[in-house]
Amino acid sequence: MRRSLWLIPLAAGLVFGSGAWTRAEAGNLGDAVEPSNAEQLSLARELKQAGVIFYGAWWCGACFHQKNLFGTEAGRELPYVECDKDDAGREQCRKAQIKAFPTWVLGDQRAEGVMTLPQLRSWAGL
Repeated sequence: MRRSLWLIPLAAGLVFGSGAWTRAEAGNLGDAVEPSNAEQLSLARELKQAGVIFYGAWWCGACFHQKNLFGTEAGRELPYVECDKDDAGREQCRKAQIKAFPTWVLGDQRAEGVMTLPQLRSWAGL
């Protein structure tokens, strides 16, 4: 009985998840899956110029959602710090006292959680 219950989700993932898996394979793990538009690219560049830092983790669903709001190209341009792939990233996040993902930091300002692009623009004063 245990074996058959285990096989059902596996088979469902192979049947229902195959389209999304193929698209995700095209980029890096955690990358957004849709192309960016001019507005998304512009905001990512403005946030970077303003000194905003986006802290996240490759396994974080909310971080993936946040990156998807920017699209693939803009998501890759975000000033992003990966907090859980290597010791250097973990140390950088520890020093920044990151307690939740995603976390956005601009100087003394800190915001946790997914924000829409207009919310980010307003929060950063852009």
